[in-house]
Amino acid sequence: MPTVKIETTSRVDAVVNILTERIYEGYYPPGSKLPSERKLQDEFGVGRLALREALSRMNAVGIIETSHGKGTFVQDDVKIGTLKNVLIPYFALNDSVRLKDFVEARGMIEGEIAWQAARRCTREDIVRLRSILDYDFPATATRSDVASQDLSFHRALSRIVNNHFLDLMHEALTSHTRAFLERYVRSKPTHREVMEAHYPILEAIRQGDSEMARELARRHISFSMKVYEDFVKQEKKNSDRIFN
Repeated sequence: MPTVKIETTSRVDAVVNILTERIYEGYYPPGSKLPSERKLQDEFGVGRLALREALSRMNAVGIIETSHGKGTFVQDDVKIGTLKNVLIPYFALNDSVRLKDFVEARGMIEGEIAWQAARRCTREDIVRLRSILDYDFPATATRSDVASQDLSFHRALSRIVNNHFLDLMHEALTSHTRAFLERYVRSKPTHREVMEAHYPILEAIRQGDSEMARELARRHISFSMKVYEDFVKQEKKNSDRIFN
C-alpha cells in the first residue's frame, strides 16, 4: 500500500478516517490484523501519541480491538456498511440546524460529565485539569494546537467519570467538536482566553458543586456557539464589504 502523506490540521482525525476508509473498502476485513504501530507511524508520518489516540478512538466505538502482545484487530462483528456514517465526519459547520443539534447534544453530554466529575474527582484530578488550563502556548501555536488543548480538558473530565458508555458518547462527538473548536478559536483574540473560559467549571468541580458544574458546562457550550455564530456573521459582513 502506498505511503500516505497527511497534511491535515488534525492528524488524529486523519488517521481515524484513513483506517476507517480502508476497513470500509475491505483492505482490512473483519477479523484481520492491522499493521504494527511502527509501520502505521511510518506510513502516515505521525508520532506514536497521535497514532495511539486514533486507535484508542476506534477502540472506543468498537471498530477495532487491541490485544496486548498480539496486536490490533478489526472486530469480527463490525458493520462495514455503517462505518462512513459513524466515523467520517460529514458535519457542516455552516448548517445552522445541524450546528444547533450538535451544540444541544454536546451540552447534554458535557453537562452530565461535569456533574459526575464534581462528585468523583480527586485532588490529583484537579491538579491535572488545572495544568491543562494553565498550559503556556508557544508563539508558534496553531489553531489546531489550541483546539487540541481545549479538547484535552473535556476528555480529561470524561476520564474522571470513568463511565464507559458516557465516554463512548462523548468520543462519538470528538471529530465534530474538534472541527468546531478549530474555527471557534479564530473568534478569540488570544489563546489564553480560550482556555480561561473553563476555569469557572473547574472551580465548581473542585468545590464538589455538581449542579453548578453541570450548569456552567452547559452555559459554556451555548456561549461558545453564540460567540462562534457572531464571529461568522461578522466575517461574512467584512467579506461582503470587500467584494461589493
